[in-house]
Amino acid sequence: MCKYLKLVVLFLLILNGTLVSSQNEFSFGIEVSPSVKLQTIRNKVTGLFTSFSGYGFNLGLPIKYSLEDNRSISFGVLYEFTAFDNRVNTMLVNALRLNTVSVPLVYNYSINENYYVNMGGGVNYVFKSREYGGGLWTNVNEIVNPFQPYLCFGGSMLQSRQENIYEIGVNARYHILNLWRLNTSTSINIVSLDLNLKYFF
Repeated sequence: MCKYLKLVVLFLLILNGTLVSSQNEFSFGIEVSPSVKLQTIRNKVTGLFTSFSGYGFNLGLPIKYSLEDNRSISFGVLYEFTAFDNRVNTMLVNALRLNTVSVPLVYNYSINENYYVNMGGGVNYVFKSREYGGGLWTNVNEIVNPFQPYLCFGGSMLQSRQENIYEIGVNARYHILNLWRLNTSTSINIVSLDLNLKYFF
């Protein structure tokens, strides 16, 4: 145990030295991103698609690493909340709530000095999931696929003011794994459309 602890401390010291020596290349910030969600439901037998709308948001700490020619790589750690509600006459009939930790990795390609095309992916880890039905909330962690890798594509605009950077963008994400572990005749995937609002120090 002591051996592993020493390795972790050594890694952190090396990482800290790297960040300090290249602090001009790294930008740290905060992000708040409201989202529109879709559950896409495909029947594996007939091939028919249906969808179910929802909502959510991302909140976290983005990091941007600057490359040459105004290009960059974005990553970080985010908390993501996802909700799907089914209401009849304003009364909640059934619902799903997902709480996840998201780790994105996105390449930002510069069109010009302020506008970027963003492409990449990431992975969500679902640490808490609940489903509502029959007047009760139940824990469904055991039947939800906890790891949800995704692909993403979007665009953004960066605006600099003194030493700080404001970023606003739109990003579409497609989660490639079935939401449920159960082997059923349907495949359910989540699609997100995010309004990215970021501030870098």
